[in-house]
Amino acid sequence: MGRLLTDETLTSVGDARIVAAGDSAAPSGLPLRMSCLNATPLGARAADTVLSRLAGEQPENLHQSMYAQCISLGRRAGVYQFANRSDVAVWLHVGDGLGARIKEVVCKGIPRHLAGEARDPGSFGLHRMRGGVAKRRRLLRAHRAEAPAAADRTA
Repeated sequence: MGRLLTDETLTSVGDARIVAAGDSAAPSGLPLRMSCLNATPLGARAADTVLSRLAGEQPENLHQSMYAQCISLGRRAGVYQFANRSDVAVWLHVGDGLGARIKEVVCKGIPRHLAGEARDPGSFGLHRMRGGVAKRRRLLRAHRAEAPAAADRTA
């Protein structure tokens, strides 16, 4: 799928000097879902990994909770689908024009988060919330049981 195979700290398994962010990573061979809503927390996790390594500390493992998915259907329609912390859709969603406006708010909020992080490094903490970890651990156990020894460094 063209993603960088990383460990659970988003560090490349082939070169510890390389850290992946967002859906370009495949921690433990399990690609992350593409989502702009999750890009900021995943970028923050990658930044924390780099800072930990520079300080000579062991970075924390990924604890990303996926709680929604936004989909634009043009400028006037969209869907904001809520999910539980394990990334399973729940009954609640917002659609049509309001869904498109929520998607727009999410997209406009990303530069605001980045600016806040630049002013106060470490202030963004959504990536540190624990939640969907149990499902990811189950997936990792299943994946490790099935994974053949591969020389390929991309997932």
